[in-house]
Amino acid sequence: MTDWYSFTPQDTLFFRGAEPANMGESHTASMIFPPPAHTIVGALRTALLVQKDVNFKDYNTGKCAPDIIEAIGKSGEDCPFGILGPFILLEGRVWVPCPFIWFAEKSGEKEAKAALRKIIVSTPVKSTIVKTASGDNLFWAKGGNLENLGDHWVCGDELSTATGEKTIRTSGDFFVSENHTGIALDVKDTRRKAREGHLYSFVHARLCEGAQLVFSATRKLPLNDSGVLKLGAEQRFGEYKKMGDVAFKAGTSSLFMTLSILAGNEEANCHCVATGRIRYFGGWDLHWGFHKPMKGYFPAGSVFDKKINDQCIEL
Repeated sequence: MTDWYSFTPQDTLFFRGAEPANMGESHTASMIFPPPAHTIVGALRTALLVQKDVNFKDYNTGKCAPDIIEAIGKSGEDCPFGILGPFILLEGRVWVPCPFIWFAEKSGEKEAKAALRKIIVSTPVKSTIVKTASGDNLFWAKGGNLENLGDHWVCGDELSTATGEKTIRTSGDFFVSENHTGIALDVKDTRRKAREGHLYSFVHARLCEGAQLVFSATRKLPLNDSGVLKLGAEQRFGEYKKMGDVAFKAGTSSLFMTLSILAGNEEANCHCVATGRIRYFGGWDLHWGFHKPMKGYFPAGSVFDKKINDQCIEL
């Protein structure tokens, strides 16, 4: 049993990349959007504690009701539920990342506005010269002037259909980037005054009008049907609402695409056949009050020859 949620931010959202922003070295950081699934997990756990009026210190020391521990797990331990997504909801349709085995002919500037594109799916070929981490098979797409669609979006209804043409959109159809510049604080000063001569500039994401984030928790949570969710850095927040279930039709290709980021481990490494740039995430550990160690993840849309977990769907 799962619950689906929509999320509408009040303003922009900010999710930092892995680069350090050290004084005297760098005063900028890249943006990650949509947010990684584990960020949403943390936001949901926090929202539940707030709604149940549980003090964070009490939760960290295990001094809270057993049903809360059962729902969101013990502080400092892995969460017992995962997140499917996040995806984009726009104009009544759910948009999901394209698989990294999809290609299409590059479009000109005028043609780029046309959302319907002919999909070329890369297929395995044998090679005695080149070896890959996933075995002897290489995946190859026949054609010239092709671009990979791994960083694009497809309508969820068309993900596993056999049609040669699919509705494809780019990230720019759903959100735009905004540069935000702010002052640096002198954390050693008890008055938290501005640090002289230091500014920091970060890139925020603003969803286009009518667009929402949608995601699913892999178990039912005792959350209110609607409420406030703090998501990302700078205490950015918005309204979440429970919504109807979203179903994706699975295919029969024996290849599986992850609908969420997937932690890199020996199993995933051995069975990955197509992926994009590896993402590195850390975050803040509420239990220990310190930064989490950086960890590498396969991006959503990565394709494997084995179903690694429940966030994978057969194409």
